[in-house]
Formats: sequence, C-alpha cells, structure tokens
Amino acid sequence: MGARVEKLFEVKMAEKEAGGTQDGSPGFGVNDSPKEVIRQTSKRSSESYCSAPPIKSPRADSPSPTTQTTDAGEEQSERNKQDVHTENVGEPSVPSQRKSWRRATISRRSLPAPPNPLQALSRSISTSLSQEERLEKLLEAAVKWALDRTQNSLQTVPNCSIETFQKQAEHIQKEWSGLAKSVYDESHRVPSSSTSETDVKRLIEDVQKATNRLNEENQSWEALLSKHRNKAEDLNRVVEKGQKTGIPLDSAAVAKSSVYHVIQNKPNYFDLLSRQRPMLHAMEMIMDTQCKMVRELLSIKEMSRLLLKETSGRLAEEAGFQALPTDILKNLMTAPPSTAST
Repeated sequence: MGARVEKLFEVKMAEKEAGGTQDGSPGFGVNDSPKEVIRQTSKRSSESYCSAPPIKSPRADSPSPTTQTTDAGEEQSERNKQDVHTENVGEPSVPSQRKSWRRATISRRSLPAPPNPLQALSRSISTSLSQEERLEKLLEAAVKWALDRTQNSLQTVPNCSIETFQKQAEHIQKEWSGLAKSVYDESHRVPSSSTSETDVKRLIEDVQKATNRLNEENQSWEALLSKHRNKAEDLNRVVEKGQKTGIPLDSAAVAKSSVYHVIQNKPNYFDLLSRQRPMLHAMEMIMDTQCKMVRELLSIKEMSRLLLKETSGRLAEEAGFQALPTDILKNLMTAPPSTAST
C-alpha cells in the first residue's frame, strides 16, 4: 500500500511539472503529503460525481469578459471554500450537496424603485452653497414644481381660467421668495449689544410689573374668598342654632329698622281670629246645611225624572201610540201654549 501511494505521488508531481492536468483540476504542491494527495483525489471524484449542471442565465445577451472573469474568480473562491469545508468536516453526502446546490441556484430579485420626480429638484442646487441657501432654493423649487403640476391638472378641468391661475401663481412665488429672504435675513441679523441689553431690561421690568400686579390681584381675591367663607360659616352656625333652639330677634337691630313703627303698630291677628271664630263656626254650619239641601234637591229631581219617564211610557202603551216618544209629557209641559185664532 505504501509503495502504491508513493508511485501515485510521483505521477502527480510529474503532471504538475508538465503544466497541470488537462481537465482543469488543481495541481499538487511539492510539499504536499501523500495523505493530502489522497484526500484531494477523493474530493475531486466526489465533485465529479455530484457536480450540478451549469446554471443558465435568464438574460439573452452574452456577458462581458469582465463579468466572465469575475464569475470565474467567484466560482474559484467558492470552490476553495468548499474544499476547506470538506477537509475540515469530511466528505458530505450526495443529498446534502444537491440541496445546497438548489439553495445556491435560488436568487432574490427585487422590483426596480419607482421614479421619484422630486429628486431632480435637489440635483440642480449647488452643493457649494450654505445649508440655509440650499434650503431656500429647495423650497422655491418645490413651490414652483407644485404650481406647475397644479396648472397641468387644471388644464383638464372645464371652465377653468388658466390666466387667473398664472397670475395667482406669480403672486404666490413673489410672496414666497420675499418670505424666505426675510426669514433668512432675520436669522442672520446680528443685533447690537446696547439695543439688546435695553430691550432685555425693559422686558424684565414689564414681566416684573405683571408679576406684581398678578400677586396683588391674587391676594385681594384670597381675602375676598376668606371673607365669604367666614360669612358662610357664621350662617351655618346660626341655622344650626335656630333649628335647635329658635332664632331670637335682636331688639337693637329691629329698632333701627325702617319698618319698626309698622311692626309695633300692627294689629294682633291672633286675637282677631279668636274673636271671629264663633262667626266662622256658624258660617261653616250654614254652608253644611246648604250643601245637604242641594244634595236632597238633586235626588228629588232625579226621582221626578224617572217617575215622569215611567208614567209617559205607560200612558203611551195604554193609548196605543207605538212611535210616541217616552218623554211626551215633558215636551207638552215645555211647549208654549197655542193661541186660539179669532
């Protein structure tokens, strides 16, 4: 076995000196051991057995020489990585190599990005300008682009005046340019130290005055609130005391009142009602008697009506009147007397 390995090693060295093998397999180094030669030989045999068919390009055009060179280099690097992995792990199985080849053939393809017309607005602005100037130019270009797009959309609208819109667009562009310039000037305006100090002092004084005024108003409102709270507490105490023992009248306060004399000279209504009580009792008895009499009269009236109705019906039956009304006697009594003709 050792002699056969040495012979195979000599043959491979001779092939390497002659320029390598004709099938494109890598050569062996001078310092390669017989074990490495056997491992590489077995690896090439497994690769030739499990080699996958070449991947067809989906494009119709032929790749450029640079692309072919890059692909060849990438394939060589991938093959070297596979060789190192095979040496470290061992000879993989045939199904695992086929699965890895299938995964390698799957390529991810994404849709191209949609065109963005707003990118052209920033390309026309010079990068040598400052950030503020570039922002101003970008805002002006954006306003112009928006106005142009609006004008194009208005052309399809019926009964729309394009001239009026153009005038308004020019006015908007003038105002916008003036506004952007004024904002830029105000941001870069350097105020004088004396003016700024005076303005700051005046502002501080105004704030201090406003703070003092608010503090005084707060104190006055707090005093008024405490006063009303005290009054409410006093009233609550008086009400509770009156509910328990009654509220006595203050003679001094009553004497100072404007209706004091009227109150002092008022009659004693309780005595008046006491003296009128017998008369009120007699009137009550008279009213009760009158009510009883009225109820008796109403009952007599109802009885008379029923008796009259019964009598008139009986007389009509005895006389043989079928269609005679039941209240004939009442009608005769209420009818006016007939006058005899002369």
